Amino acid sequence: MNVFISYSQNDEKYADLISKRLRETGHEVWYDDWKIREGDNLISKIEEGLRNTDAIIIIVSQHSLQSEWVKQEYSVIAFSDISKKKARIIPVLVDKSTVPQYLSRYLYVDLTNDQSLGIDRIVNALSGEIAEHPIGSEVDERNYDAAYGSLSEALKSGKLTLVCGAGVSIGAGIPSWNTLLLRLLESMMIKISNDHSISLKNVSANEFQKRLGSSSLMIGKYLKSNLGKDFLPELREALYQGNPTCCDLIDAIVELSRPQRNGMPLDSIITFNFDALIEENLDNTNIKHKTISAEGLRNDPSALPIYHVHGFLPRKGKVPKETEIVFSEDAYHAQFIDPFSWSNLIQLNKLGQNTCLLIGLSLTDSNLRRLLDVSNRKDPSKNLNHYIIKKTPNFKDSSETVDKMTMLLEEQDANELGLNVIWADTFDEMPDIIRKICD
Repeated sequence: MNVFISYSQNDEKYADLISKRLRETGHEVWYDDWKIREGDNLISKIEEGLRNTDAIIIIVSQHSLQSEWVKQEYSVIAFSDISKKKARIIPVLVDKSTVPQYLSRYLYVDLTNDQSLGIDRIVNALSGEIAEHPIGSEVDERNYDAAYGSLSEALKSGKLTLVCGAGVSIGAGIPSWNTLLLRLLESMMIKISNDHSISLKNVSANEFQKRLGSSSLMIGKYLKSNLGKDFLPELREALYQGNPTCCDLIDAIVELSRPQRNGMPLDSIITFNFDALIEENLDNTNIKHKTISAEGLRNDPSALPIYHVHGFLPRKGKVPKETEIVFSEDAYHAQFIDPFSWSNLIQLNKLGQNTCLLIGLSLTDSNLRRLLDVSNRKDPSKNLNHYIIKKTPNFKDSSETVDKMTMLLEEQDANELGLNVIWADTFDEMPDIIRKICD
């Protein structure tokens, strides 16, 4: 059998050990033989080298996860697999690094406990071992036991932070960002019509948004400027229209927030949402918490801190004039360019000190991406310390190949930011994932 070994130069001893054993049993083994010349296309060279390969052994370690060259090899190997080339892929873990999710779907070998036994398993697998689940085979369902174990351990030790996006509240009836903009555009059009005697009766908010043709942050700036002192009350009215209360995902978050009998409590919640649904449901179950939405606010050590890094609008009570909401381009840029803003410092602190689980986020927020990137760059291990729950891509009229490629690209992007992906086939599965961490 023709076997290729992908590894970092710092892990050469493992490559040599595996290569020696495989050659002793009659396999052809090669590595360090790309014959790269100036001007060569790296991807084409790797593809060419893999063309006649029967099996690929990928040595996963802190070194390989830091190596741009090895990550390039990982990428080509993964895309080669999607294209249905039948080379067998065997990830081999040699330290306590996290196996990237797009590799962990293969049954891999762990050398960290018994190196000799692990190498024996590789040899046997490539020499015709018959097993119900042979090493290197692709499992039908991804195994997230390691991810759940890591998140559960972080929870028990009081080092878990939950990072919530818009997807957390939408299930409870909070409007999506686009719906919220349309509601506020309607209010703005009424105000302009009344203040300036401009007839806008026959113009819909949807049509007006199309005419503006701007980003949502720029539209937010128009809204703030033209609604003036009415902006925050109108925003709150639009936010809580329909009386949203709870959903299964928020229920699961409340369960995660409940103090444990045999462990530490959840460290904190960071939310990009303005609404108070999490706080309201924590109140309903008598879980002590503290909302923090501005610099200088402190929480009692016995209370769960909930950081509203884009601002906070409670359902009831007077809206303070000094309330700051990151809703428009100017406010977003102010937060982005200030490295010492309280919200940026909180996020960097939790990313640097805790294990973070992101949920309801699309990873399109450029400031969040920057903070994740900074935290990952400062981590010398380059381990995937944090997790994000994402819905599995499943586009209408797309092929399975396109869906797999989309998943791979999204996983690679998340990995570059220090995140491992936990896929959920539907949004309804996400609360169950949270509850598995509690269990």
